[in-house]
Amino acid sequence: MIRKLDALRWYVLARTNFALRKRPWPQGLSVLGPVGLGGGGQLTIGSDVKIVSLSRYNRAGINHPTELAVEAGASLTIGDRVGMSGAAIYASERIIIGNDVLLGANVKIYDTDFHPLSAADRLASKPSATAPVEIHDAVWLGANVTVLKGVTIGARTVVAAGSIVTKDLPPDVLAAGIPARVIGPA
Repeated sequence: MIRKLDALRWYVLARTNFALRKRPWPQGLSVLGPVGLGGGGQLTIGSDVKIVSLSRYNRAGINHPTELAVEAGASLTIGDRVGMSGAAIYASERIIIGNDVLLGANVKIYDTDFHPLSAADRLASKPSATAPVEIHDAVWLGANVTVLKGVTIGARTVVAAGSIVTKDLPPDVLAAGIPARVIGPA
């Protein structure tokens, strides 16, 4: 009974958060814990998505609530039946996440460097480099994976926990490491 009441509380808080930010409520969205919605860009979430933001609902060690940030003029598209736990997704240009994708605890997906590499450019407030990210259907990103700008991950690929993806990965492979590289078939 207590778990159902807790789930209802998070549902109501999430509905309110979406409404206050003038975001449409996705069909079948399940939310367990707080969800941060930031920026004025286009956010599209498919049906039957599950967002978990508290460790009591996922014992994999969630470090923070799920954050979905989309800068003005940017887009973030999340497909159907995606599951995420404590993810941090920041779209400065464009991020597309396909259907049936699993984002393990604390996955981070960024299409921007946030700041220029050059100190002179940072001091001059120049914009950072950006490049779109695309994650195809049925990809599984393990806990604490980071996906950086300009990356495409092929369908059904698995990326091992703790990896940092800096370059494209083909479909149907297992990738691991820093930087992530193909180590076998998925």
